[in-house]
Formats: sequence, structure tokens, C-alpha cells
Amino acid sequence: MAFSVLCADIGTSSLKAAVLTEEGMVQAYSRQQFLYLHTDHAAGEWLSSLTAAIRDIYEKNPSIKLDAICISGNGPTIAVPSGETVRWNDDVPKVNAKSLFIPRIIAFKQKYPSIWNKAENVFSGPECLIFELTGRAVSILPEQRYKKAYWTGEDLQSEGFSKDEILKLPAFVTSGSKAGSITIEVAQSISCPLIKQGLPVYCGAPDFISALVGTDTLCPGKICDRAGSSEGLNVCTPVPVNVQGIRTLPSVMPDLWNASYLLPESGILFSAFKNKMERELGHEIDFNTLVHECLAFKGTDLKSSLAIGKQIMNETARQVKSGLESLSKALEEIKVPMQNQMTITGGQAANTEWMQMKADVTGMKILVPECHDAELTGDAVFTFTGMQVFSSVSEGAAKMCRIKKVIEPRQAYTVRII
Repeated sequence: MAFSVLCADIGTSSLKAAVLTEEGMVQAYSRQQFLYLHTDHAAGEWLSSLTAAIRDIYEKNPSIKLDAICISGNGPTIAVPSGETVRWNDDVPKVNAKSLFIPRIIAFKQKYPSIWNKAENVFSGPECLIFELTGRAVSILPEQRYKKAYWTGEDLQSEGFSKDEILKLPAFVTSGSKAGSITIEVAQSISCPLIKQGLPVYCGAPDFISALVGTDTLCPGKICDRAGSSEGLNVCTPVPVNVQGIRTLPSVMPDLWNASYLLPESGILFSAFKNKMERELGHEIDFNTLVHECLAFKGTDLKSSLAIGKQIMNETARQVKSGLESLSKALEEIKVPMQNQMTITGGQAANTEWMQMKADVTGMKILVPECHDAELTGDAVFTFTGMQVFSSVSEGAAKMCRIKKVIEPRQAYTVRII
């Protein structure tokens, strides 16, 4: 019997959703741009964006039948169902704890004191949407070693939280856990044959964890490049890497780790360039057309718009190359060979010309997966593992991470379709 799961990921600028089978095939896809992107109520449109994506998917493929839903999202965003939000990239106070979440919980408490005092629960991003769908309050912990990066009772107490305040944070559950089921109120509100009362809702993970699973970056030396609003080069390691400029966090696989080199503004810079050109021209520009025209630019006027766009793309690729060199040196210290290929995920993965340029600049073979947004594949792996379709996350990742294209470096446009 074949299974299908609707996976949704709350990104920085949009919600992405897809229906995936246990073989890793994408049956339908939808992306919904956020309108409240730079507001204090970003979470207020997550449910409506998911609703729009579900209806869009049903219109594209009305024969789809769902066995479950899974939600992931960016972290460490803090939100409540009424919409008040402190985003992962907002300025927050410094704290003594190593937690990524506690500074944002403090920022939420300071920014919305009345909401904080009245709230029964305060959530991380995806868990807020899960609560809206199911009425169940959970906090997703991708692996036990993440507790210090999230929170402990002791760390919260040391930062001045009372016992009652600590209880506002729901208890931890693991990625792949069943959080609950769609309520009758939500099913009626979404009003789409895909979504019925009682449909199971599973826990994904923070988006970067889901992406590592969805690209099968779960063995030492394997690399993935998450290229979205920000960009992160990730390599799986057997031990922590202690090198300046590289962030090490636990892998979702016990006893393994993930070393990251971050480019915080890579995608934002090109997006801002695109928006500026659209304002100047007075109309929207197709993303792929703009990428093509920038890369094809051969003129001498370095101040022209296309020259600036090409410069942004080339500089981003050079930064990626520098990051790969830093990761390679770090791996040499722990005697782990780095592979000469990396799996790409995010918006850039859909554009072959951009990926060819990145392959040429870095000298790395680029693997493009079947689902460009690997967070969604990772969510499906967690869900099918929770449903016991797979015996483990590693088995599911190996089966579901389907490579669609291999882009070789140096030779222009050498693309092999698998």
C-alpha cells in the first residue's frame, strides 16, 4: 500500500508545501508568499498560508489522498496563535545560557508582556501551527543533545523565569512523533476534501534539521548546501568541530554531529537586487529570466543592473568556495575526508544555470534532489518513520533522497539527467 503525506515548512519569506510518497516522489507542490513578513504578527498568517497551499495542491491534483500532515519551520522563532512573533533573526538580549531559544523567549516576554502573562502556552514556530491544527501543545526536540540549545528548567530559572512561566513551554517530544489530529473546527475552516477531521499531524523539526535528513546528510563527510534567504554549508562529522567561524551542533543521528558555515545574507542580497529592478521597471521579473540575463551579461559597464546582479551571484559563489575550504581544513584536523560533491536544497536548486556557475566556481559536483526544498523530504522521512513505514530515519533518508540532476564542474552546462 502506497502512502502520501502533506509536508509544510514555515520559511522566512514563504510557506512551502508538497505531497510526497514513501518513494520520495513529489505529487504536488505549492509555495505561498507571506504578506506579514516584516511585522510583529508573522505567525498570524501561517494557518491561512497553509490553507491556501492545501487548496492549491488539491486543484492541481484532486485525486491525491493523504495519510498524514507534517509541519516544520525556521527556528528559534517564538510565537503564539494570536500571531505575536519574535523571529529567529530579530535582535534579542544576551544571556548566560548557551540556549538559542531562551534569548528569544525573554524578548517575547519583554515585547508582549500582557500576551505573555495571559498565554497558557508559548511555542516555537512550527509547534504553534501544530497547535492551531490539533489543539495539542508540544515542543519538538530533534535529538536529546539539543536540550541545552533549546532550554532546561535550570537554565530558565537562572534567567529569572518562575515555575509557572516555565510551564508555558510545552513538554518535549521527538521529531516523527504524532502530535495529534486535525480538529473538526480546522477541517471545516480549511474546507477542502484533502483535509478531514482526525487526519494525523506529525512533528517535523527545525528546518535545517529536516533539510539535513531530506538530503541524506547523515554520514561523515557528506555535504549539503541550504541556499535560501540565508545559506548554510553543512557537513556531517563523527566528532564536534572546534574551529572559529564554524558552528557545530548535534546531528539528528546519535553520536554524529553537523558542522556549518553560514552565509547569512546570500539569498537576501539577490532578492533585494531583484526587488530593486522591479521597482525601477514597474513590473515583476521572472526569477529564472533574471538569473539567465545576469549570467549572460558580457558588457563593460560594471555599474549596469545586470552587471551588479552578476557580481552578487559571483561573490556568493566565491563565499561558498571559501566556506567549503574552511570546512575542508576543519575536517582534515579530525581526519575525515570531505566529499567532492554536495547536495543543494532551496530556491537556487531550481535554477540549473545558477547551479552550473556554482559548480564551476567551487569545483564541486552539484547534486539536485527530486524535491528542491529538502525540508519537505525530511518531514516526510520523519512522518513515515513515525508511521513505521521505515524502521529508522537513516533508512528513510536513504530511500527518499532521490537525486534528479548531477551538475559537473568546469564544463559549462554539462547536466546529466538521472
